[in-house]
Amino acid sequence: MAKSSPTAVTIHDVARHSGVSYQTVSRVVNNHISVAAATRERVLQAIQELNYRPSLLAKSLVSKRSGLLGVVAYGTEQYGPSQVVQNVERCARKHGYEVILVTLREFKEDEMLNAVGRLQQFGVDGVVLLAPYDAHDIVRGLGHQVPFILVDATADVDGTTVSIDQSEGAVIATEHLISLGHRDILHISGPREWSDAELRHQGYVQTLERHGLSVLPRHEGDWSPGSGFAATRRALDAGLSFTAVLAGNDQMALGVLTALKGAGLNVPAQVSVVGFDDTPEAAYYDPPLTTVVQDFSLLGRKSLDELLRLIENPNAHSRHVVFQPQLILRGSTGRRSGS
Repeated sequence: MAKSSPTAVTIHDVARHSGVSYQTVSRVVNNHISVAAATRERVLQAIQELNYRPSLLAKSLVSKRSGLLGVVAYGTEQYGPSQVVQNVERCARKHGYEVILVTLREFKEDEMLNAVGRLQQFGVDGVVLLAPYDAHDIVRGLGHQVPFILVDATADVDGTTVSIDQSEGAVIATEHLISLGHRDILHISGPREWSDAELRHQGYVQTLERHGLSVLPRHEGDWSPGSGFAATRRALDAGLSFTAVLAGNDQMALGVLTALKGAGLNVPAQVSVVGFDDTPEAAYYDPPLTTVVQDFSLLGRKSLDELLRLIENPNAHSRHVVFQPQLILRGSTGRRSGS
């Protein structure tokens, strides 16, 4: 004979167990301030002991909110976007929200707007958009349909953005290489259509020009190790002279290191290499990779703070929050030979 499934614990069970009314339990579940501290503690203990799971629907009837947030993301196969999504989701849970994630196969305005429309059908209270390309048209298309923020968008869009200063990351990396005596620095960038790649390239160019140094021809990859390898081989085969490489991300830097080794060039004795992102593997490259660190945990926390601010006050002003990256020094960079 099959066992019957256990009966789900209800709000009334919690009320009886803690000796209060079900309305008091509801106020505790919905973080209402008009509950005495001792009573709140007793109810929370009963919730834990009974393993009570409040219904999102029931909570939404009281709070007038769904308790759901939407995230629309493109490029989650890459380390940076995947870390942003994970940290946004983790922080949302800490705020008592569940997340519905929509990933896009292509970054197109209509695809992102359609995704937001689908999320609105679930009644999401707000939306986080990962916008690695130009997001101006998307912001115009959304208007005031739903509270939203943009992560990693350029700060000139008409909406609230939270980002890490990509240009500054390239500046500090390039300055580091210049301080080591390097004058011929190659940049292997990410895809031009990605705003992160373009901002990093701009930071590299501006730093060289500020020091009166020549900007070498741009070699472009697609963020993968294979593309970093191929771009380095193209530069070597073209006879380009360089003593340092700034790679658009750590994965491409791995390809750079492999290509340089295959060409008989020692890192860092003959060529220095800097990456971007500080992936978990970067410290274990051969040699360990000097790279630009981005605090994705901080990015996730602040993204949720800003979105909740807009949910609480839909008329709140837009603002652009920008965090600064840092450079972590490892064995892949050294003084230019002879300097």
